[in-house]
Formats: sequence, structure tokens, C-alpha cells
Amino acid sequence: MTTGVVIGAGGGIGSAAARALAGSCEAMVLAGRRRERLESVAAAIGGETLVVPADITTADGRNAVAEAVSGEIAWLVLASGLPVRRPLATLSEAEIELAFGANLVGPALLVRRLLDVPWRERAAIAVIGSISASRALPNRAAYGASKAGLEHLARSLAAELAPAGIRVNVVAPGVIDTPFLGEAGAALDEWVSAHVPLGHLGTPDDVANAVRYVVLDAPDYLTGARIAVDGGAEAIA
Repeated sequence: MTTGVVIGAGGGIGSAAARALAGSCEAMVLAGRRRERLESVAAAIGGETLVVPADITTADGRNAVAEAVSGEIAWLVLASGLPVRRPLATLSEAEIELAFGANLVGPALLVRRLLDVPWRERAAIAVIGSISASRALPNRAAYGASKAGLEHLARSLAAELAPAGIRVNVVAPGVIDTPFLGEAGAALDEWVSAHVPLGHLGTPDDVANAVRYVVLDAPDYLTGARIAVDGGAEAIA
């Protein structure tokens, strides 16, 4: 049996990725912190799906994801994350640790745990990065640094895991219309109108289609790559 795993499957991008990849393997593990949201996504997808409420910053959460895998992992999508949009000077030590734990340390430890599980030949990992990883933006010091670390982790894993036949690529969203925007939504909408060539917010499906490409449709020779789904924002940075 082959299993696909989506971390952060209850979020806007994670749920869209799960829908885009539905039917590409025999079973799918949907992991995240909110059971009710995961169950809603599972109901919409159908097929053999397993809901795993889990916090991957904890050993128990990572073990729960690993133990839910049946057979071999066909692909893994790392789409979880914690938004932090405040100046570093206003963040407590606990908030900074939480941001790095959710956005970098937890994903790194999860991948390490899942490497103890069998993987299918020609498996794939898609890591959801961010344009904040490559741009120095105000109020993004903790978030941007954690995402930059995550993207570098992905590139390093692409080199490390290539001999095992596992491809690792990054999909880096720009400003996407999801609840992840929170209270910053209106301000970001104005920023997009002024600074993004396409002039509008992206959608979760825009990102999910890129995820599907790097997981299922890209050539075997594509690994260590980064695709920015940002309406052209980085092209003019």
C-alpha cells in the first residue's frame, strides 16, 4: 500500500493540496491540530483517508503521524505553519520559540521521524515555503527567518535524499487568500494591489496545483527547486 501525508491539512493551502492529490495513492493521512477541520476535508475527499489530530512540535504528535502510515510513503506535503507579523522587539521569547518550533524545528523533526518509515521508490516531498523567506520585510523577522530555514532544510534534504530516490522541492506562496492572513488581510490586499504585477491575491488552488506538479507531474530530474506562486512579486523585488 502507498500512503500520502499532508501536514497542515486543515489549513487553506493544506486542504487544497489534499484535494489536488486525492486519488494519487491508496491511502491519505491528513494531519493537523483541528480534528473538526480535518474531518471536513476528509469527507470532501472521500476514499481511504485517516484523520490524525497532531501537533508536530511534540514527539507524541510526530509519532502519531508516523504510526498512521500504511505501507510505504508515496509523498509528503509539509503545509503547516504559524504566522507571526509583529516586530521582533514586541515578541516574547516564548512567541519566538513557538514560531521557530512550528515553522522549522517541528517539520525537521517530523521528516527525521518519517525517514524511519518505508518510502516508495520515486517518492516526493513538497515543502510550503514563503516569499518572506527571500525578502526582508518589516514585522516578519521571526516568520521570515523560520521559513528561510525551512527552505534551506528542503534544499539540503534534496541533496541528502536523492540517492534514495526521494525528490524534495519547495513551493513558496506569496499572499494567498486564506484565513492564514488573519487581521492583516485588508492591509495585505492593499499591498498586493500596489506591489504584485498580477494585482490580486492568489488562491489556495493556485498553490495546490504547483504542489501537485512537483509531487506527481514534474520530471524525475527536478529536485531542490523552488517555485514561487506569488503573482510575480519576486520578479520585481
